[in-house]
Amino acid sequence: MKMVNRKNNGSALIALLIVIVIALALYMVDITAIFGPIDKNRAYEERPWFEEHRIAAKENLPIKQTGKGGKIRILSQAKLKGSVQRNNENRGTVEIIIEPNGLAKGHWQCSYEHIENKTSYIITASFEGNIDPTKNFASQKGINKKLLYFITKGKFREVKTDANGQQWLNEAPIYVVGWIDNDLSAKGKLFLMSNDPQAYGNAEYDWAAK
Repeated sequence: MKMVNRKNNGSALIALLIVIVIALALYMVDITAIFGPIDKNRAYEERPWFEEHRIAAKENLPIKQTGKGGKIRILSQAKLKGSVQRNNENRGTVEIIIEPNGLAKGHWQCSYEHIENKTSYIITASFEGNIDPTKNFASQKGINKKLLYFITKGKFREVKTDANGQQWLNEAPIYVVGWIDNDLSAKGKLFLMSNDPQAYGNAEYDWAAK
């Protein structure tokens, strides 16, 4: 009987170790699939598609503004107008309105051409969301509690025209996020999402308003 118990205990331990190893492997696969390879340099990147819970329903407005941490309080309509860039190339203008109740909405438009393949692009987008004073700006330099965050979501429409005049239409979600300073200067990012499951990643743009 003692010999049987030892064998059973040994088998149970091995089975438990196998389960733990498999669970850890699945966990790492899951993390990599969701967030991509672990990279310390990407620790502070914006990923608004994981933070849609910050977008408030209309019935939950107004957003409470306490000015905590030195954040600006939007007491009258604020208009932000900024230039958009990608890889140091101009990509039009974004305009964002922040209402005293915390509502944030705006639009973006741009047109550009790839000279090499004689392909032109026209992009327009509209989006809506709100400020979120509960989120603080964090970077490798530390935390800046004075910046006011906003997050929006909408749709963009892209018309691509090739050298022969043939056109393709693409419509997909867009996220526009930003950080507003006390002097109403602001900066942030636009994320053009892809509807194509075989596409690699999403297009990311920078914007800044002074």
